[in-house]
Amino acid sequence: MSIRRYLVLTLFSVLTLITFIAAIQGYKQSMSQAEAGFDQQLLSLAQTLTAMNSMQNANINRDKPLQVVQQSAFAFQVWKNKRLILKSNNAPDHLITNIALSSHQGAEFFEVNFLDQRWRAVALSSLFLAPNDNMVVIVAQPLKAQFSLTQTLILAAVTPMIVAIAVLSLLIFIIITQGLKPLHKLSFELSRRKSNDFSPLNVEVDNNELADIVATLNELFARLDAAFQRERHFASDAAHELKTPLSVLKIDTHNLIQDLAERSISNRNQQLTSTDIENFSSIHALNNSVDRMGHVIDQILNLNRTNPAQISNVSSAFNINVLLKQVIAELYNDILHKDQVITLESDDIFLSAHEFSVHLLATNLISNANKYTPIEGEILISVTQGRNKTITLCVEDSGQGIDETEYQRVFDRFYRVGGDQHDSDIFGCGLGLAIVKHIADLHGTNIQLSRSTLLKGLKVEVIFPATANEEIDTHG
Repeated sequence: MSIRRYLVLTLFSVLTLITFIAAIQGYKQSMSQAEAGFDQQLLSLAQTLTAMNSMQNANINRDKPLQVVQQSAFAFQVWKNKRLILKSNNAPDHLITNIALSSHQGAEFFEVNFLDQRWRAVALSSLFLAPNDNMVVIVAQPLKAQFSLTQTLILAAVTPMIVAIAVLSLLIFIIITQGLKPLHKLSFELSRRKSNDFSPLNVEVDNNELADIVATLNELFARLDAAFQRERHFASDAAHELKTPLSVLKIDTHNLIQDLAERSISNRNQQLTSTDIENFSSIHALNNSVDRMGHVIDQILNLNRTNPAQISNVSSAFNINVLLKQVIAELYNDILHKDQVITLESDDIFLSAHEFSVHLLATNLISNANKYTPIEGEILISVTQGRNKTITLCVEDSGQGIDETEYQRVFDRFYRVGGDQHDSDIFGCGLGLAIVKHIADLHGTNIQLSRSTLLKGLKVEVIFPATANEEIDTHG
């Protein structure tokens, strides 16, 4: 979740929760105050009716109560000496309360049902003229009307709060978005950078927090640049310091072998001594060790040259069929030396990748197939493009293959199946498949090992993802 979304959702949730709690408390207090106000209104009306009736002649006798026609929601009754003398047109003729018409004065509130409604009422008792001259005034109002009026007032008070929440949420979103603009600008600048660009950031920021972050990043870039410079210098220095002595040693061993060969030819009538045989064998072993050491150095330097910066910055579209033909041509002397049959099955398929790394990957795969395929064996190389635009490079051989339990181990650096117990003509250092796996991971490809159903040896499949791959017409 982004910082902006987190802040907006959190602040909106807190604001809504607090407003809701405040609205609930306000509703309860408003209802309580409204009920008190309605009760006071009922009481005031009852007192008014009491005062009005006290001024009338107490001895007037009527057979029927005087009925007052009104349009208001109030209903009232006036009882004198337990006889109804005045009522509203919406009040019943019977007493609307079970409260006894006692002789003591006072007001009492209650709720009662009549005319299919629930009413809030007050009964006010008064004494006039004589102790037995008792008057009771009852005034009632429907609870529905009270609740309706109360809810209307509360809704009118709460509605601005709801509108305020929406407005505040929009303002919070705008303020947070504006406040995070420098952070988005910094993120955009970082995303535009190439992986090998360690120059200082030139981003103008208006707050101290981001200024500290930019300064820290610039310090980190400086340290990374120095580290990569040291790594590049190490690779070039190692190539010079290691390859040069090995080249000299290779020349010396070659001269010694030639010298012993010339001596054996000049003394063909004489049998070689045991010392000459031991020297020749030792020099030949030394020559093989020099070759193996040179191979190890080449592989280590190749592993160092394939780094993410090169993969992302020097990637291009190239014809993988042409590349494989070049690799086969470079290794053809080794293939011819073992009388092996090599077959390439591929159309003109273009792959978008780092060409040097793919060339190195193919070289290691075909070289391994050549090393571990017996004399007069067979090697099959194929490239296919799937319906989902993936490209699969497959190398199969007729060698002994690798046991399934070793499929994961062979990708470890310097690991060789069976250790170093190989034929003396097969030298290696356990970096070939490690380099293949390293290059495959840098390209985001999937590499699979299995048993070849055609040649019965090892089958290696490298599946490149469908990114800028295009198959062209070989005749177009």
